[in-house]
Amino acid sequence: MTPKWFSHQSWGSTVTFQLSSYWANSKFLGFSLCAVIAFDSFNHSLQVKCTYHFHNEHGDSHDFYCYLHGWYDEKLISSDHIFVGFDPCLDAKKKDMFNEYNEVSVKFQLEDMNGNFLPLDLCQVLECGVRLLYEDGIHQFDLIMPGFSRFHPLDRDGLEARFQAKRARSQGMRRDYSVMHRTSEFLAYLQVCFSNL
Repeated sequence: MTPKWFSHQSWGSTVTFQLSSYWANSKFLGFSLCAVIAFDSFNHSLQVKCTYHFHNEHGDSHDFYCYLHGWYDEKLISSDHIFVGFDPCLDAKKKDMFNEYNEVSVKFQLEDMNGNFLPLDLCQVLECGVRLLYEDGIHQFDLIMPGFSRFHPLDRDGLEARFQAKRARSQGMRRDYSVMHRTSEFLAYLQVCFSNL
């Protein structure tokens, strides 16, 4: 089950929710993302693609994506797992236009490492959740409750490296070391929280 701490939750692979005015303010840290995935004799590489679709009542929209988690090698899995990650969402923090959007849908899709969608009979997203993170509310992370069958540990180094590689390609190889440092600190914090559950 999706931990209760994720304030926006849904069955299936897509969660949609309203955004408050000026949600992408100076205290906005990014999105915490969660997907509960069922595996049935799964033995493939995997990456969880998260696609954001921002829109408003005027028909304006903006889409982009990040990757939540994954592995390159083949792992035999036949149980449900929870994947949790953090996306600093650099676009939303750097572009004022994001405050014009009042709703967002986040879709979680399962791919192999070549970007091919994986068949539903092998794996599928059962539930998903999203939470917007702000500097003054980061310590509320300890409200996450146990109760899921298994948790696949965060691969902090792999997740951060993959995130930075994707962002670098999409932004012309620009690097933001302050964001890299903050991402690393936050992922370390997540790791400690979950190791205490």
